[in-house]
Amino acid sequence: MARKDPRRNLSRIVNNSATGRKVVGWMVRLQNRGQQAVKFFNDETYGGNRQAMIAAKHFRDELEKSSRAYSVKELAQRPSTRNTSGTVGVRKHQQIDQRGDTPYAYDYWVAQWIDGLGHRKTRMFSVRKYGNREAKRLAMAARRQGVRKAKR
Repeated sequence: MARKDPRRNLSRIVNNSATGRKVVGWMVRLQNRGQQAVKFFNDETYGGNRQAMIAAKHFRDELEKSSRAYSVKELAQRPSTRNTSGTVGVRKHQQIDQRGDTPYAYDYWVAQWIDGLGHRKTRMFSVRKYGNREAKRLAMAARRQGVRKAKR
């Protein structure tokens, strides 16, 4: 397993305040289950860059310990904010083929899932052939059937 980045969720901030003073420190930003935690660790308050970074890391680590991460199964069932179909693993795709000077666009509804052996499976349904509604319905049905067969 890859090591965690020691500076994950930390940002170095250098800003000029309204009074003209320079404000320098470390910002911790963490988001978990829709809740966001943000805290700034000023170099001046903590006695320098290194001490502010140590305090920021400690704060981040304590937050990570107290929060419960999503399981792989929970993540697989959560629709992405980019999801336009409302169903996990089903998306609309447009393929553009260039033939000479003329581009041709083809729209598809795509279903994807992981089979019982851990391989990604994909089925595409043409909007031109089935119509938008039917292609989407077929993709959703293919995804459900594929996940059911995989027994994951």
